[in-house]
Amino acid sequence: MAMKTKTKKGGTGRKKRNETKLIEDPAKRQVAFSKRRPTLFGMAGDLSALCGVHVAVVVFSRSARGNAYAFGSPSVDAVLRRYHGNVQDDDDHGDDDDDAGALAGLRSELDDTKARVEAEKKRMKKVEANVERAMAARSTALWWQADVEALGAAELPEFETALRRLRDTLLRRVDALQLPLAAAPPAYMNM
Repeated sequence: MAMKTKTKKGGTGRKKRNETKLIEDPAKRQVAFSKRRPTLFGMAGDLSALCGVHVAVVVFSRSARGNAYAFGSPSVDAVLRRYHGNVQDDDDHGDDDDDAGALAGLRSELDDTKARVEAEKKRMKKVEANVERAMAARSTALWWQADVEALGAAELPEFETALRRLRDTLLRRVDALQLPLAAAPPAYMNM
């Protein structure tokens, strides 16, 4: 007895292409390129991570600008330097040490930056809480009417900066509203 396999009828979902040929319509070709390029780079990154290999992918767009897109792990430059080094001398692996050191330095810098961002977020939460207390002291819901005497030394510079931004925004808005009035001729000239 032969088994029948069910096939999905109809549907306009993604279809597997058996033959690969150039997409003639430039707009459709650009859309396909834009959608497939990140997938290609993702697969290259997966290959590098899973197999511990160095990968470089460079893709040139067929658009009028002919943009170049590149992905490399650890970087395109490092892979190309290693390739050129291997062409000349197979025993030269000094770039691996340089790349590992540079990567470690970048990771350390990233960790330091993350720590500074978290510290700044905590500081800003404290400032916001103190401004809210100052607003409660004045019984107002408007931050710019907060009791300045209730603010501490840490909050005053932030409060001043916010007030200056508010003033600048208001001045730009007033100028924008007055500009059409200045450009219009007086009503008595239309008679």
